[in-house]
Amino acid sequence: MQHDVTPPDQPPADVLSSLGRHHSRTGALALAATEVLVRRMHLGGAAMVFPAGADHAEFARMVPEKARAFADAGTALLNQTVLIGQELTGLALREAARGARVAAEVLASPTPMGLLATQADAARAWFGQWVAGAGAMARLALEAHAAVMAPIDQAAAANVKRLRG
Repeated sequence: MQHDVTPPDQPPADVLSSLGRHHSRTGALALAATEVLVRRMHLGGAAMVFPAGADHAEFARMVPEKARAFADAGTALLNQTVLIGQELTGLALREAARGARVAAEVLASPTPMGLLATQADAARAWFGQWVAGAGAMARLALEAHAAVMAPIDQAAAANVKRLRG
């Protein structure tokens, strides 16, 4: 009996494209964080020279905005962890059901050659599912990364815009 192989959720090229987007976002975040750091160091230096002219509002924003961004990132991480757990649970259940079906088909094989053919078909199908599962997990990891980094990216972008301002 031939076993169906479910195609991956995303072709490998889509996963690689997504990886490229995440890499670009990480680079943009590094540049934004560096710019914010340099601009705030400048503000701090100026405040040491002339305390009365310091941008106290900017200094007061630093900790609360970081706390908010990282709290939002933590919430996103928790949500993504639940999604990944659900996907892994579904994968385990599907594979357990597949194993039970294959065992029944092997036991029902009328000849030794039929038994070997059933096992070979099952092995090919399992390998295809393994590859599809690996692709799905890579996609979920990239989506989790994007979701977790989004609040931090937004805070850094807002800081750059305000500090250039």
